[in-house]
Amino acid sequence: MITFNRSQLVGAEFLDGDTIRFNGVQEDHIYGMEINMDVRIADGEILAIQGSMKRYTNPVCPAAVPVLQTAVGVSLREEGWDHRIMREIGRKGCEHFAEIIIECGRCFDWARMSKEMSEALQRDSTLNQQKFVETWVEEHPEIRSA
Repeated sequence: MITFNRSQLVGAEFLDGDTIRFNGVQEDHIYGMEINMDVRIADGEILAIQGSMKRYTNPVCPAAVPVLQTAVGVSLREEGWDHRIMREIGRKGCEHFAEIIIECGRCFDWARMSKEMSEALQRDSTLNQQKFVETWVEEHPEIRSA
């Protein structure tokens, strides 16, 4: 019998040719939190972030929402960016928010690839998707360190 279940969901929307917006949600029977995070595609810099808490356990939890702003300016290309987010947001604000940001960040390159593959499929519906992925990863060395 399952007594606990936590789900994280990440969505990505390309606002324009320069910016991707991530929507990250973490839900369980205790906590319900969500962030929206805008990231510059060229360098992975977090441009803006908003968060909300639907369910939390402690009356001080909402004080973590303003702490999210310390993520603005962090680059998802920066060495140790995930540890920095956990240190700056997780320890000083809310570990759950930090986990959502990190999961969104881990999806950055895969969202870029997915968009490019979707565009390639529109041009050629017979595209070999496996070959596309292999080539894309080969041509984008930054993804191998992500």
